[in-house]
Amino acid sequence: MAKKTHPLHLYGTLGPACCSEETLVRLLQAGMTGVRLNLSHRPLPSCRDWLLQLYRACEHCHIVPDLLVDLQGPELRIGDLKEPLPLTADSSVLLGESPLPGSDSKDTAFSLPESNSEDAASPVIPVPGVLFPHLEEGMTLKLDDGKIFLKVEERAGEHFLRAKVVYGGLLQSKKSIAAEGLKVKLPVLTAQDLDTLQELRKYRVTGVMLPFVRSEDDLISLKKELLAADMAHIKIFAKLETEEGARNLPALLPHCDEVVIARGDLGNAVPLPTLPGWQKRISFICREAGVPFMVVTQMLASMEHSPVPTRAEVNDIFTAVIDGASSLMLTGETAAGQYPVEAMQMLSDTATEARKFLKEDIFFSSIRKRHLR
Repeated sequence: MAKKTHPLHLYGTLGPACCSEETLVRLLQAGMTGVRLNLSHRPLPSCRDWLLQLYRACEHCHIVPDLLVDLQGPELRIGDLKEPLPLTADSSVLLGESPLPGSDSKDTAFSLPESNSEDAASPVIPVPGVLFPHLEEGMTLKLDDGKIFLKVEERAGEHFLRAKVVYGGLLQSKKSIAAEGLKVKLPVLTAQDLDTLQELRKYRVTGVMLPFVRSEDDLISLKKELLAADMAHIKIFAKLETEEGARNLPALLPHCDEVVIARGDLGNAVPLPTLPGWQKRISFICREAGVPFMVVTQMLASMEHSPVPTRAEVNDIFTAVIDGASSLMLTGETAAGQYPVEAMQMLSDTATEARKFLKEDIFFSSIRKRHLR
């Protein structure tokens, strides 16, 4: 029996670089079929102005797009920084437990431990209190989707750890924090997520992305909340961002509408050289089950600062489509990049060429059945 072929959807992420009606019109004309709104940093109502611009752009183009909201979910992130923190290799930082035990304050301004002058001069990075007890000496922490590496060195008081910067960069508030093999039990939905679910109809949301799905229980919990809010029509996108979730994929399939290969955090959770293998494995399982899947993260990362992508990025898009992806998504490229429209046009053009190749190429047709069995 022939495999089911899903329509190809191209998503952009809404953000400061593309939130005007004019830019959104150009993105839709370039091939964008849906929009993702990342709620890791802000509640849904605070995005109202952006969404109004989106609605106007869609009316102009006579398009009804998919609108996906990306929930907070069971994700670990650093706290608020007073300002972006530049971190240089071989420098020292303090990791501070946040919030401090017994404190109801959300303020992340710490009183430094009584220690040497080195600690007094070290910047403090607020770490979730639920994670702090699990941090051990010698552990490598990856911040901001693995752009920044820290190595935990030693305790520096009851609520602080000293760490060395291995790979530096500019650290912003609320960026992700992960450590390979580290498991911390977190609730499936945050208080903000529960509030968001009550607002979906008001903002014309069509799909919900649940981060860090670990088991079918996570998806069932989300489905129950949607049913309770009389929103069973909302599609569920299961984001695979941990090895546990990826290994449990067959059990997840009956409980979601689409699987998301979220390579940013998944690439933190597994050794990076194994990430392509995980993507291939997930693609195969979804394809065999007839469940649509999305590939996301750094599809055209270089185009955040360049009007022309790398050859490797174009090949990555083409290969994802050849492997059966039903959706592709841009994140920082459209949300914060300098060339959001050019990036979407490149994504659209490359995906179109891949679909054309699947249908028309004489050489490939002779091996396609074996490759996509």
